[in-house]
Amino acid sequence: MNSSGSPPSVTREDIERLFSKSDEPCTPFTTAEVAKRLECPERTAEQKLGALADIDELQCKEIDPENRVWWQPSDQTDSADQQSGLQEFGAFVSAVKDYAIFMLDPDGTVASWNQGAKRIKGYPEDEIVGKHFSTFYTDEDIEDEVPETNLETAVEAGRVEDEGWRVRKDGSRFWANVTITAIRDLDGTLQGFTKVTRDMTEQREYELQLRKERDLTEQILETAPVGICVVDSNGESRRANRQALELLGTTAVDFEDFSIGSIELYDGEGTLVPNDDKPWTRVIDTGQPVYDFQCRAEWSSDGYQWLSINAVPLEGALSGDNGIVISLEDITDRKEYERRLERRKEELETELSEILGRISDAFFALDDDWQFTHLNDRAAELFQRPEDELFGRSFWEVFPNRTEGELWEEFRRAMDAQEPANFELYDEGLDAWLEYNVYPSESGLSIYVHDITDRREYQQKLEESNERLEQFAHAASHDLQEPLRMVSSYLQLIDSRYGDELDEDAEEFLEFAVNGADRMRDMIDSLLTYSRVETRGKPFEPVDLNDVLAEVRDDLQRRITESDAEITVEPLPRIEGDDSQLRQLFQNLLDNAIEYSGDEPPRVHVDAERTGDRWTVSVTDEGIGIDSDNTDSVFEVFNRLHTSDEYDGTGIGLALCERIVERHGGEIWVDSEPGDGATFSFTVPARDE
Repeated sequence: MNSSGSPPSVTREDIERLFSKSDEPCTPFTTAEVAKRLECPERTAEQKLGALADIDELQCKEIDPENRVWWQPSDQTDSADQQSGLQEFGAFVSAVKDYAIFMLDPDGTVASWNQGAKRIKGYPEDEIVGKHFSTFYTDEDIEDEVPETNLETAVEAGRVEDEGWRVRKDGSRFWANVTITAIRDLDGTLQGFTKVTRDMTEQREYELQLRKERDLTEQILETAPVGICVVDSNGESRRANRQALELLGTTAVDFEDFSIGSIELYDGEGTLVPNDDKPWTRVIDTGQPVYDFQCRAEWSSDGYQWLSINAVPLEGALSGDNGIVISLEDITDRKEYERRLERRKEELETELSEILGRISDAFFALDDDWQFTHLNDRAAELFQRPEDELFGRSFWEVFPNRTEGELWEEFRRAMDAQEPANFELYDEGLDAWLEYNVYPSESGLSIYVHDITDRREYQQKLEESNERLEQFAHAASHDLQEPLRMVSSYLQLIDSRYGDELDEDAEEFLEFAVNGADRMRDMIDSLLTYSRVETRGKPFEPVDLNDVLAEVRDDLQRRITESDAEITVEPLPRIEGDDSQLRQLFQNLLDNAIEYSGDEPPRVHVDAERTGDRWTVSVTDEGIGIDSDNTDSVFEVFNRLHTSDEYDGTGIGLALCERIVERHGGEIWVDSEPGDGATFSFTVPARDE
């Protein structure tokens, strides 16, 4: 093999040696076969073969206008007869495998057959000779009388060339190039036809593929949203799409004479860009692509245009054979938009400064290096530092004593998790309680600080007041127990001693008094329980609500059986809480569902659903329901929607439920309409397993 880049040298001896080594005398070779065997270009092989044919060392035959075959004649004297020559040519025709070469009688019947015909069409000689050559044509061509037309044309013109689909013996199709030549004797009488067929299927598919790729490239070029043009390494224009022609203000015809180097470009300051700095010149000089070269061009009467230019060399661009691809995008609108954005940014910064100056909270912003980027007057007052002393400095540099503790942890957590944070802490340096609302972004933190010292003091006083009220309620309920027991005892004593002497009215009055004392005792007990929710509650611990509800159902089993109640339960969560209070909560809700079931047997369903970090537990009944105007008031202490004659109760049960739920960090509400039952729902924090 010769080295890449230099064509191999082929001598006369090489060709003679090739033909002498053939298996049979007069074996023909196509030009392509010779070039392949000698490992040289077809043009070189053609030249050497032609030179040998000129001195009668080789003979050749043109198969079609673009192809010839060559063979070495056998040793003959000049007196060899014509029959020997015909036999020699017949041997050549028979040996050719790349072409189907055969004879037709004047009526189109196959008279001879070569190896190439057998290979291409699939018929052996003894099977096809004697049949009409239309056998090779498609049904469509036969219907259109293409075979007859080709023969008629060959008779009239002497020769006809045609391309189309042909059919092999197995029924498969191939694309054929066909040459039919009429054969006449010396008197001009038609003797028949020669037909040469070449299988062009692969070549046709390759050409079709090239055409598709060319069409696709053209479509992409013309539909691209930017101007694209191609110039050679000398700067001469070769090709431009419609967008480029419109942008340059020229036509496809004029573009051939257009010089890309004549375009004058200016930078953002209006300075002319030197020719050596233009993107296409840099590509020619360095062979490296240039991307997003932004400049101005003033070639239109409408004023300047901003352009973004990309210039990329094609393979071999610097050899002069290929070009440079240049894309031109009009970015005038984008530049104007950027200018407006910049101006709006300045306006917003001014507005932001004014807004921050008006808000009552202290506000400051830190970048991702913890440096102050914004600060309002209130923050400067809070930190007891002037603004110019804080801008550009790290928060932890200004306040080194805050680098440890909750403030550092909360700031860092908000920055890392990119989630807002809200927290309160006491600042010893400022002697104040502060509430922080921290909003993170990829560029840093925005922080609002509110002085809640007054609120914390008020909250502390309120807690102390509530504690005193609880103590009072506890004491009052406890102190009322003794006189109430005395009243109940004397009523029982009157009933036991004088019951037989009392008339019907007196007995009724006595019953009213006993019932009233019992209700008052229940109310005092409930009030005592209500007052002890905070003070007598147990520490929270893991509680399985399924176990809690099971215990409540056991406690209410007698009432469930008597009322024929049906209670269905979905799986409930495990939470942190006070199991005694949670048992009281479920008991009150189930007891109410049974109590207010109406005339039908109670039907109660309990389920739970998790949303985020909270569980929502619901108790649903099919009872008498509640008017929507009363759904809030049912949780008030001693508020009853029905008289004691209609339904028993103290009026504290739902208020107690609300206080228990609030102690567990949740809220409770009811959804109901009269006659449609009621759903009491409460939330509790989900427990991290």
